[in-house]
Parts: sequence; structure tokens; C-alpha cells
Amino acid sequence: MKQPYIIELDDFRVYLQGHLRDHHFPEASNEDFINFRADSAYNSYTAYRLEGHNVVVARELAMRVLLNGYYVSRWDVIMQVIEEDLWLRINPEDREKWAQLFLGLRFINVILDEYEVNGDFLERGTYPSLEARLLGEMTEILNGYGL
Repeated sequence: MKQPYIIELDDFRVYLQGHLRDHHFPEASNEDFINFRADSAYNSYTAYRLEGHNVVVARELAMRVLLNGYYVSRWDVIMQVIEEDLWLRINPEDREKWAQLFLGLRFINVILDEYEVNGDFLERGTYPSLEARLLGEMTEILNGYGL
């Protein structure tokens, strides 16, 4: 019989660091934030195990604590518009550069602020109207570059 993998505090820390980095959250370099979240998730995991939950359920519940409010980033929203709506106009090798450019523009961030884009944004159901506004602005920029 295979022994279940024992989850350690560092597992949560490493996972969160990678998630924040890969999704371009500003907290990716905030060690205090990462340590606090990892500690909270590990403590939750331990409590769920002590309550009698199996490893899989306890881990899933602890991951919810770890990632609460950090599921979808502004980077994710911009990349989704690029990949779903502008994929014919922007070459795959240039998409990350364009996403960085768009995220560096004040008026793009004003739109993201209006829709309160943060880690739990997609739970609110306002994505279609945000996507339309971003697509319009991003298309105008690309038109200006002749793309």
C-alpha cells in the first residue's frame, strides 16, 4: 500500500511563490506575505487532518486558504484577451511583451481598477464587459502600430 505524501510547510511556500510569480502578482517578492499565507495554509491543513479529514480533502481546503483572493491576476486577464481575441494579430512569441506593455499603460490600469480586477475577479461575472473594453483599447493600440 502506498503511503500518502506528507505535506510540509515548505510545500505551501514553494507552491505560493510559483503561483504568484507565474501569474505576475505584485506579492511575488513579498516574503512576509508568502510566509504568512504558507503558515496559515499549513495550520489549516493540520487542523483539518486533526478533525479527521483525509489528506486529499485537507490539502484542498488548505489550498483555498493559501490562494484566497489570488486566483486570477491582472496579467491573467490581459493574457486571456490577447490569447482569445487578439491571437491572429499578436504572434505567440510576442504575447508576453505585449501583455507587459498593456499592463504598463495607465488607462488600461484605470479600466482594470474600475472593474476591481484582483485575485477573485472572475467570481463577480463582470468579465464580458471588461473584456470588451480592454479589447477595444488594445485593438486601438495595435492599430497604431500597424498590427
